[in-house]
Amino acid sequence: MKKKIDLLMYPSVKLLVPLALGIAVGDALEEYITSVVWWVIMVCMIIITYFTWKMKYIQSLLLLSTVFLIGGTLVSMKRQSSEIRLPDTPITFKAVLLSNPIVHGKVVQVDLMAMTKDRPIMVRASILRDTITNRYRTLQIGDGIEATAYLEKPMNFSDATFDYARWLKRHGYLAETFILYNQWQRAKVSLRQMSFLQRTSLAAGIYRLRLMRLLERNFDRTHLAIVSAMTLGDKSLIDKDVKEDYSLTGASHVLALSGLHLTILYGLLVFLLGKCERLFPRLFRRAVCEILILLILWGYVILVGMSSSVIRSAVMLTIYSFVTLLNRVRLSVNTLALTAIILLIINPYQLFDISFQLSFISVWSILLFYPLIYELIPLGYGKLLSPVRWVWGMIAVSCAAQLGTAPLIAYYFGRVSTVFAISSLVAIPCTMVIIPATFCLLILTPLPSIAYYVSKFISIITEYMNTSLHWLASHPYTSIENIHITLLQLFIYYFMLMAIWIMWSFLAGKIEFK
Repeated sequence: MKKKIDLLMYPSVKLLVPLALGIAVGDALEEYITSVVWWVIMVCMIIITYFTWKMKYIQSLLLLSTVFLIGGTLVSMKRQSSEIRLPDTPITFKAVLLSNPIVHGKVVQVDLMAMTKDRPIMVRASILRDTITNRYRTLQIGDGIEATAYLEKPMNFSDATFDYARWLKRHGYLAETFILYNQWQRAKVSLRQMSFLQRTSLAAGIYRLRLMRLLERNFDRTHLAIVSAMTLGDKSLIDKDVKEDYSLTGASHVLALSGLHLTILYGLLVFLLGKCERLFPRLFRRAVCEILILLILWGYVILVGMSSSVIRSAVMLTIYSFVTLLNRVRLSVNTLALTAIILLIINPYQLFDISFQLSFISVWSILLFYPLIYELIPLGYGKLLSPVRWVWGMIAVSCAAQLGTAPLIAYYFGRVSTVFAISSLVAIPCTMVIIPATFCLLILTPLPSIAYYVSKFISIITEYMNTSLHWLASHPYTSIENIHITLLQLFIYYFMLMAIWIMWSFLAGKIEFK
């Protein structure tokens, strides 16, 4: 039976577009239009929309305009909430470390939550290294310090091409500071000023460090870097050569926690609790299992630092779970759009985050193009063709995702991989083994004899993946370099991509115009 294109079936998509446009315009005009002005215009638009209830099409247009204004209002309010007056002189303040210190030349960079008189603020700090006592080496996430330094608003260098100051503000940093090696000391810091979510995130970071210590006992640095990135979201140990290999081959997405990793965890939990449901049907009912899965899933999201791609995946899986329980028809594109709306309302600055954009674009592209690409080669349903279908399915997913993400990657990084489909056949199966095996390893830590063999198995898989991707990257023409795409060209590409999808779907008999 053919589907009919009817935008009423996708209300979230209709709302997402004006909301995103409103956020983009509001951010561009932040110096000219205050939040009060946005509020006044929005209220007036709501009143006008209310009195045009008899004019269906005009009211729909006004409603979309109201959503556009809501987007502008949200980003304006977010900017206003991040405004803070900083003193012009050095101050003594207490702070707690939000990240592990990273050495950059003569300084150590670390994120701090500084306890000021008004409220706690996130600070990007550079601490001058003391090469005699090396006190900085004892610092780790969760430690408290007392320092004397200037707190300054994020600023760009005069010759900078990247707007670093705006990037910091969008990621919640309200100040920068440079601390001399003799201007800080350890101190006890009260966390009462921090919100519950901030304290929870900090506690999760400390626990994540403990898990890292457990993994360090079982892996060398090369394998630890990959395993910790895939399971704990810590990419700090990955060296430049390995990053370059994954980037050239188009496999970088397996190193950044995203929907792939969360879906693997979700599938593992569904499998395990499904077994429990069969063995103990009274104790593990379907609704109870779904709630347990979601609790574990969101606990994992908090543990790994709540990045936008992980939250996006968790929200989508949460909606998917509730829709499944209600036995409703699942409109995946609508679910994706609803997820984006929820996240943008919580933090409109996420719209400008590269990982947020790539995350949503890749899923959107897979949902639209995977069915069309997969059916290009009819493989039937015989058991002998199951391995072939599985391989072709992975290639189809990779191609579908690349259709959406390639221009965005080229726009930001000036590079597009040409061997992404081949690398996916290596990286994704390895990831599907490494993630559950690492969880098993952490559980089996009290049994060192068994944990040893599990860690060796993970190391073999990791080494195979690294070696294979390095071999792929060593060949010429594995990527197209120095691509320059303008923002206008990017929009034209996506407009044409949507037009191609509509025509392709229509000619394939998947849809008909209503």
